[in-house]
Amino acid sequence: MKIVLNFKNIISELESKELKLCFLKDRGIFIEDMQANLYMMESYRYGSYLDRLIKDGTTVEFNLVNGKNINDWEKEIWGVSDVKSFMERQSL
Repeated sequence: MKIVLNFKNIISELESKELKLCFLKDRGIFIEDMQANLYMMESYRYGSYLDRLIKDGTTVEFNLVNGKNINDWEKEIWGVSDVKSFMERQSL
């Protein structure tokens, strides 16, 4: 299973698909759905910075991964309000 996000419209994408951004230390950007399933960014985009993805309006594919071996304390979860705050701070 996969999720495709267009970072040009990241706020509306997160809201309409009911998703959250998930940052895992030293593992990159992931997506978490309403059932707490994790989706990993396609390897071509791995290591991309969030501000660059938004500025460039990049479309990225995320693939379902087994997140059972990832503890909650390893995750930094961002909802829509966190992404909006980030965009304001970065003037995006």
